[in-house]
Amino acid sequence: MKKSFYNFEFPFQEGSSQTIFYNSRTNALALLEAENYTQYKAFCEDGTAITDEKFLKDLTYGGFLVDDEIDELALIRFSLLQSRFGNHHLGLTIAPTSDCNFRCIYCYEKDSLRKSTMTEEVQNSLIDYVKRVAPIISDISVSWYGGEPLLALDIIERLTGEIRAICEENKIEYRASIVTNGYLLTPKVAQKLGELHISNIQITLDGLPEQHDKRRPLKGGQPTFSKIISNLKESKDDLPCRVSIRVNVDKQNISQVDAIIKILEENGLNDAAFAYLGMVENSNGTYEDSECFHTQEFSEYDYEFKVRNNISRMNCYPRLVHNVCSADSVSGIVVDSDGLIYKCWNDIGIKERAIGDLLDGSYRNQKVSLDYLLYDPTEDEECKMCKYLPICMGGCPHMRQFSPENRCNRLRYTMEKYISDIAQQMRATRQAEKAELQTGQEQA
Repeated sequence: MKKSFYNFEFPFQEGSSQTIFYNSRTNALALLEAENYTQYKAFCEDGTAITDEKFLKDLTYGGFLVDDEIDELALIRFSLLQSRFGNHHLGLTIAPTSDCNFRCIYCYEKDSLRKSTMTEEVQNSLIDYVKRVAPIISDISVSWYGGEPLLALDIIERLTGEIRAICEENKIEYRASIVTNGYLLTPKVAQKLGELHISNIQITLDGLPEQHDKRRPLKGGQPTFSKIISNLKESKDDLPCRVSIRVNVDKQNISQVDAIIKILEENGLNDAAFAYLGMVENSNGTYEDSECFHTQEFSEYDYEFKVRNNISRMNCYPRLVHNVCSADSVSGIVVDSDGLIYKCWNDIGIKERAIGDLLDGSYRNQKVSLDYLLYDPTEDEECKMCKYLPICMGGCPHMRQFSPENRCNRLRYTMEKYISDIAQQMRATRQAEKAELQTGQEQA
């Protein structure tokens, strides 16, 4: 036996003799008592046998110890290839329009926005594509994107009906999400999104009203903040899900992020929406690098934001990554309103990055596809020596090519803080449950 390369060790809490164990390849979390940790360290340092059979079994089960012949990097590579080239899932990002009613200052599509909606011919080609792949897939996830997708709600309604009918016929699981600026999210539209089986809604706010309205105005320059908040208030009883409020931050507005929590609370929206931070990026050269955070800076701000606002860190438990997203999966595509096919939504509108065309069935720009699909982080000289590899897998495929300094998973910089918080919360919950059970037994 040998210790796993992917073991992390953190002190549990000040004054405690216990040690937190986390393994990034198996995603296992354990809390070791001092005597067990001493046994483990002796094994690692000089091969002293672990005599506690249960402890040895637990270490093996969690992947903290592995057989001598195991090549952990090969196991990670196998999972990557299995996921990346599996064909049981279809990930569709659909932009039913290339138009938008906003003109956000950092939008990577702002140079390609135009008054164009998906024609019936393109819609039919997309439906035919789903029909062709339906016999071999078990689930479909649809992300409605833009432009501003609610400008083409009628197209979303038609395509949803057609795709869901295909899913029902072929016993395929269906789920859908939408990224919208929220300006058109009236109660009637909210009800419609529920009917269209939308289970995730994302809206962006950028700090206090004055700052937000400068950064995310209507295309005529008019403000948008108050309208979005008003829409959320009026629609909260009709929403099909709790809305994710993405607060895009850079060096200009980072000081205002807590204001979003307060505004949501003051408007009675805590049950209808929750805020999280998003990092503004200079995608496609449409913004200033000097205004953007490095991933490490952003990670620290994000953690402190959660602490200050008492946001649970339980949802931040590391997630095993096989392939990163649709961009590096053979089963993921992005379709724009003209029927052009892309691998990443950051590429929408850059026609030289399109990899195909639904209308004529052609494929093009093979290099673009291969750059996304054939990158192997287990052969990357930096990544293969990184203990964070299983929860990162080389990072964002688009950033890897165009902003490599920011590609790493954010947990690389805040792992110990999150794991420590989560371990303490889990321990407190179990102790409370144990005390409650004991009290119940005594009363019985």
